[in-house]
Amino acid sequence: MFETNDPKQPFFIANRVDIFPKDLRVLIKLYQPLIGSLALAVYLSLNEDYNPQAMLSDAKGLYFLQEQADCDIKKLFPALHKLEAVGLIESHLLTNQIMGQVLCFKLKSVPSSSEFFTTALLASLLKEKVGVTAFNKLSHEFARETKQSQSSISGIKEAPNVSASFMEVFHLPDQEAIDPSIDVKKAAKENSSVSKAFATVNEQEHIDWDFMKQQFEIYQIAGSEIDQNEEAIRAVMRMYGLSEQEFVDEAIPCLHGDYHLNMRQIKQSIANSIHGTDTRRHLPKKEELTDKLVNNSHLNEDEQQLLQKAQSDTPAQFLYHLKTERNDFVDASEYQVLDNLYNDKGIPAELLNILTYACLKSGPNISFRLANKILHDWLQHGVKTASQALEYMDKRKRAQKQRGNRYHAYTARKTVEKGTDWNKQKPKVKSDVSSAELKEFFKNFEDQNGMK
Repeated sequence: MFETNDPKQPFFIANRVDIFPKDLRVLIKLYQPLIGSLALAVYLSLNEDYNPQAMLSDAKGLYFLQEQADCDIKKLFPALHKLEAVGLIESHLLTNQIMGQVLCFKLKSVPSSSEFFTTALLASLLKEKVGVTAFNKLSHEFARETKQSQSSISGIKEAPNVSASFMEVFHLPDQEAIDPSIDVKKAAKENSSVSKAFATVNEQEHIDWDFMKQQFEIYQIAGSEIDQNEEAIRAVMRMYGLSEQEFVDEAIPCLHGDYHLNMRQIKQSIANSIHGTDTRRHLPKKEELTDKLVNNSHLNEDEQQLLQKAQSDTPAQFLYHLKTERNDFVDASEYQVLDNLYNDKGIPAELLNILTYACLKSGPNISFRLANKILHDWLQHGVKTASQALEYMDKRKRAQKQRGNRYHAYTARKTVEKGTDWNKQKPKVKSDVSSAELKEFFKNFEDQNGMK
C-alpha cells in the first residue's frame, strides 16, 4: 500500500476500460456503498483522463487529480486504497531514471452483478453497509434483470445444434485453411489486444492451487472441485491459519469415495480438531513485534502482551490458548461463531481476538448474541483496531470503578434516623388520683361524647 503527502507525486494512467450503462448501474448500486462517492468519482475521472498517445514523461502530479475530485490529498489516498481493495484499480510504483518514482494506475473492467454477488467478501460487506433488507432487495432486483436478459426455453439444451459451420458456407484454398498466410498472421498480431481484466477482490493471499489439486488428485478428487469451492477453502485456510498441505491433511478424513468435497463437513472436522497440532502457529518476526510494541506504548505491560498475542495468533489459536489457560475446552460452536465473524463479517483477525477476550471476560464461552452486542458497542464508540479495543475496555472499567466509589461515598454520608425502642419505654402511671377527680373525669368524658 502506497501513500504520500506530496501533491507533486507524478502519476500515469496505463489504460482505459469500457463503461456501459449496466456497468455504471453496478458501480452506483453495488460498489458505491462500499467505496464511497469520492472513490467512484476518482475511478471515473481516471478512466476519462486516459490518453493513448501519452508517454511516461507526460505524467501529471496528484494535485491534478485532487482538483478534479475536489479533495485534499489526505482524502484522496483512502479513496484510492478502497478502489485497490475491491480490485477496480491496480497501483504500481514504477522507478524511472529521469522521472523518479511514478505511480501507475491500471484500471479493471466492472464485473457483472452476478460476479459481484458470488464474491462472498464483497456481498458480505455490502450487506453490512446497507442492511439485510436493502441487500435482499438489491439481490432480487439484479437477479431479475439478469434472468430477463436471457430467455430460457424448455429443452433447448438437449436439442441438437443444426447451425452451419464456417467451412460449409465459405470456401478457402486448402493451404490457406491449414496454414494462414504471412499477411493474415501479421494482421492478427497487429490487432491483438489484451483480454479485459475484471475487478477482483485484492486479498493479498497466495495459495498454491495447483499443488492442492495435485494432492487431491491422489484421492480422485477432480481439479474442478477445488475451483468450485475456492472461496470456501480460502476462508477456512484464513480462519485457522492452514497451509495447503495442512488443509489437504484435514480434508482427507472427510472424503467418502463420492469424489466431492463436503465443505460443511470439512469445516466441522477442522473446528473439532484444530487444536490437536502445533504446526499452525505462524509467529511474526521479533522486529515486527518490537515495532508494534513501540506503537502501542500507551498500553500497560499486560495489555501489550495480550495485543502481541492477538496480532500473532489466528482466531482459532487465540481462542484455544485462552481456553487452555482457564482449564476449559473449546466447543465446536465457538469456532463457528469465529468463522462467521471473520469470514462473513470480515472482522480483522487481531480485533476478533480481542473481541474473543472480551467475551470470555463476560462469560464462560462465546455466543453470537454476546459477541454482536460487544461489537456494536465498539463500533458506535469508534473502536476499529485491537489497540483501540483494549483502551476502550480499560476506559469502561475505570468509569465503572469511579461510579462504584461515588456510590459508596454517598451511602457513607447518609444519616440513619434512630427509631424509638418501645420495649425500653416504661408507662407513666399516676397513682395519687382521688375518687372525686376520677368521678369528675368520667363526667366530662360523658358530656363530650353525648353519652347521657
